[in-house]
Amino acid sequence: MLTATLFRLNLTRLNKDFKHISRRASFYACRLDKNLYVIGGRNETGYLSSVECYTLESNEWRYVSSLPQPLAAHAGAVHNGKIYISGGVHNGEYVPWLYCYDPVMDVWARKQDMNTKRAIHALAVMNDRLYAIGGNHLKGFSHLDVMLVECYDPKGDQWNILQTPILEGRSGPGCAVLDDSIYLVGGYSWSMGAYKSSTICYSPEKGTWTELEGDVAEPLAGPACSTVILPACVPYNK
Repeated sequence: MLTATLFRLNLTRLNKDFKHISRRASFYACRLDKNLYVIGGRNETGYLSSVECYTLESNEWRYVSSLPQPLAAHAGAVHNGKIYISGGVHNGEYVPWLYCYDPVMDVWARKQDMNTKRAIHALAVMNDRLYAIGGNHLKGFSHLDVMLVECYDPKGDQWNILQTPILEGRSGPGCAVLDDSIYLVGGYSWSMGAYKSSTICYSPEKGTWTELEGDVAEPLAGPACSTVILPACVPYNK
């Protein structure tokens, strides 16, 4: 995936100063407070469970508690001061697992499994809920799109399948949240055998999907997306 490749290049460059940093791809990376976490993935030796944390203030990398199981191609999200990891591939098998990391206690906890096995999907946070969207799983030797959308309640530790499935299969979509809607950009559809250039939007309040007008420059999977709130006006200085 593009995000994994770009970040791996950055880690490789940092290896000159931080010899212990692992080479890895298909991982999840996120920022929590003043730390950057790199979680799981795989390299030439196999699947990884290790988790590395970079602290900006000390300019140092360190290992923290590992995932309970090696994972790659999983999704993740930060919510209420904790990191959630969903799905992924474990030693060649697709899994429905959900793990939660508490950085204060430095411990991982197993949570309720999703109803569907999936990998290369999106995990979005909105209104104290986590939404697992898209991705794929294997049936025999065939990749199948996961069409079901699931919603997780952290307080009740419960997953629910939403009545409205995704419009079309999307593996490796970019994902961002804006104005009470979840946006998916690009991705790969296994049923269509094609990369997507369109953007689709899900409104949890309405329970509806919408395909937006206009496409990205080219079909792609694995883009990184972020929500940027621009000011209503920009001060002009002569």
